[in-house]
Amino acid sequence: MSSPPNTPLIIAGTLAVAAVLGCVGTYAFVISGLYDVSATTPDSKLVYWATHQTMEHSVAARLGENVVPAGLDLPATIATGGQIFVTNCAVCHGRPGVDRTPIAQGLNPTPPDLYRADREPDAQENFQFIKHGIKMTGMPAFGPTQTDEQVWALVAFLNLLPGITAPDFDAAIAPPAGGLRHRDA
Repeated sequence: MSSPPNTPLIIAGTLAVAAVLGCVGTYAFVISGLYDVSATTPDSKLVYWATHQTMEHSVAARLGENVVPAGLDLPATIATGGQIFVTNCAVCHGRPGVDRTPIAQGLNPTPPDLYRADREPDAQENFQFIKHGIKMTGMPAFGPTQTDEQVWALVAFLNLLPGITAPDFDAAIAPPAGGLRHRDA
């Protein structure tokens, strides 16, 4: 009489072999150079979906760390954020009524349209994007160069952008009567 097969051992062995083959196949794909990483080649729908879902879930998992401060609607805070935006962000995200810069035209993925009227800004999410950046998108982390107060001021400014006109944009970035607050001040 023969003994019955050890089914759990067979399953474990099969899974181990499949895992090794998966790793070897992934490594072979990575070193093959088949995947075009150039910014001029759009991502496939699958790659776009996978990277976008990864980003969305990663950001959502960290939103609780971002406590929205009071005063984001103050004109001085908004103007401070506007000046930071013009200095650091407009090169990629543009301004209303102005053509996109050559830098913005060369980015893949394309920077989001912050002026779209139906866009609904999320302060916690924008703080996360601005402070920590987003890998492989061209969105840098401003946490190393800006204080949290400056990042929140920029968030306050972003809250105004959906549907804003060029004249209203210019008015919003005008320095307040008391001047702008700087990191070194």
